[in-house]
Amino acid sequence: MKNNFSILKTLPLTFFLLIFFISALVLYQLKNEPKKVQSIKSQLIGKNIPEILIPEVKYFGSLNQKQNLNFKNFENQIFAVNFFASWCAPCRIEVPIMEELSKIIPVIGVAYKDKFIDTKKFLTEFGNPYKNFGLDEYGKVAIEWGVYGVPETFLINEKGKIIYRHAGPLLYESFKFEVLPLIQEN
Repeated sequence: MKNNFSILKTLPLTFFLLIFFISALVLYQLKNEPKKVQSIKSQLIGKNIPEILIPEVKYFGSLNQKQNLNFKNFENQIFAVNFFASWCAPCRIEVPIMEELSKIIPVIGVAYKDKFIDTKKFLTEFGNPYKNFGLDEYGKVAIEWGVYGVPETFLINEKGKIIYRHAGPLLYESFKFEVLPLIQEN
């Protein structure tokens, strides 16, 4: 009877230590395993950018209904197209990386399902990393580009073909290890 009582006393301590060591092992493996980032593949990789008209917005002016973004202005150079929205919290997070990217290559913004005034407020508050930007008020442009949600960023090569797509906010790790090597390669 006395042996059963001492086993019952040490059982909680043994159970606790077992859980502690298993948790430590799992945390160690999570920390030391290389992260495998899985991106959503785009059907448009290797294809020309969609030929859909995107009304251009003049940052210091107003929505220009008569003029559309002209991607031909960026022929013979690599550039990025970033879908964003003023109501999108992750879009705010990626603004500093977009600003860094815009120092290397031109970045074209497309405001997704947004109003002109809200887009202008967003760019005034968080900064405007875009060489040009357009307004996709009803989401039709995003459908043509295969956008799932915002933010999404596409890299376009000098021949006008999509070479990369990043769904979600472009953060430093993806910028450094995925985007920059592609830019340097092209």
